[in-house]
Amino acid sequence: MHGQGLSTSVRGVRLDTGEAVVDEVALEFPINIYVNEKHFVTVFATPHELKEMVVGHLLGHGVVDDVEQVGDVVVDGLDILVNLNIGNGELEKRLERYKTFKLIITSCGSVEDYLRAFDNNTKPRVNSDFRIGVDKLRNVMAEFGRHSKRAVSVHTAGIYSDTEGQLVSLAMDVSRHVTVDKVIGKAALQRIDFTRSLLLTTGRQASDMVLKAARVGIPITVSLRGPIFSGVYAALKSGVTMASVVRGKGLTVYSYPERITGAVLKIATR
Repeated sequence: MHGQGLSTSVRGVRLDTGEAVVDEVALEFPINIYVNEKHFVTVFATPHELKEMVVGHLLGHGVVDDVEQVGDVVVDGLDILVNLNIGNGELEKRLERYKTFKLIITSCGSVEDYLRAFDNNTKPRVNSDFRIGVDKLRNVMAEFGRHSKRAVSVHTAGIYSDTEGQLVSLAMDVSRHVTVDKVIGKAALQRIDFTRSLLLTTGRQASDMVLKAARVGIPITVSLRGPIFSGVYAALKSGVTMASVVRGKGLTVYSYPERITGAVLKIATR
């Protein structure tokens, strides 16, 4: 196992030369999360930084409002046992909302069904006066890009804190969704002020990834890949500034561009 539990080595043969090779491959296992002794969810993830993952998952899905509501977290192999400091009645309501939203994300039969179900669900709303200059943003993205290139077949996520003036949290996983859980969990355990932060990811940002940022109050998300409609829609609905690096077009902002200062914005009128 290599890269702090991110990958392992496997043998293979090159078809063009017949050469025997040893390659690193990313690891992925089913991780079982138990909340207050009951099975909560099974997540396929790289078995690394699992405490941080579960803290971020609970925060990002609104099961807990604050890291202080997370009690003991015990990692036992591929099982994570979590105790939450929430009354049973309130916890049941939150778990039911979690199940409902997971159903929306995974089971809708059409775009129209998805949008209708999404709009009927309770969504977070970010109201932040945080601003970042476009040149500073590009510098942060370049630094994040250098870190992400070290990964082997995994996605990377990072959180930049304007208060700290640097990247304060980095996480890697085979799942771009889980990288967001991990990076939010790591930053939360450091008590980072999310309202003056931005989330960076190497993977395309789907709606659940944007909403995880919104639930903890992160006002700006940036992807090094092109956009997904569900992510843009979630950003517009939740007040998040969403930007992506589109091949051939550079950095493009799809929602609330006023948080990125110094950029040339030409609004088309007809």
